[in-house]
Amino acid sequence: MIVLTPHLSRIIAIFLSSLVVLVIMTLLTRDFAATISMGVVKAKKLRTITGILRATASTVIILVAIIMILREIGFDITPLLASAGIVGLAFGFGAQSLVKDVIAGFFLLIENQFDEGDEIEISGEKGIVQKITLRTVWLKDENDVLHIVPNGAIVVVKNFSKSKG
Repeated sequence: MIVLTPHLSRIIAIFLSSLVVLVIMTLLTRDFAATISMGVVKAKKLRTITGILRATASTVIILVAIIMILREIGFDITPLLASAGIVGLAFGFGAQSLVKDVIAGFFLLIENQFDEGDEIEISGEKGIVQKITLRTVWLKDENDVLHIVPNGAIVVVKNFSKSKG
């Protein structure tokens, strides 16, 4: 017969609760993807957006569960949380342009400003969109030169492929 100590039972409860929340979150993001009209958001963009949401939520859930379990086994998490805050701040300053690119890319995908195959002009470069990622837009001009533009550098988009109205 297995006897569970209060700490072990709480650790199991934290683990199982985290697992349940992860499953619910996965189901919600899948349902979210199923309910959005494919005419508004294309399947590729929808997979990117739901993937970002799922990865972010999963990371937060897992980190919270780990911190709760560490606290339950007697680990003093105060220095860990303070260190995480300082590291997060330093990372934030160091990765400022990366974060700016990713956030701008997220809104580019959601707002559907242009699609792969569209003829656009961004940052003074005109061409056909080859690829759109969270961080960059790949644009091939009429001379077959590939321009990779960071999303954070995009201020104005001229889209020659979208219909008027």
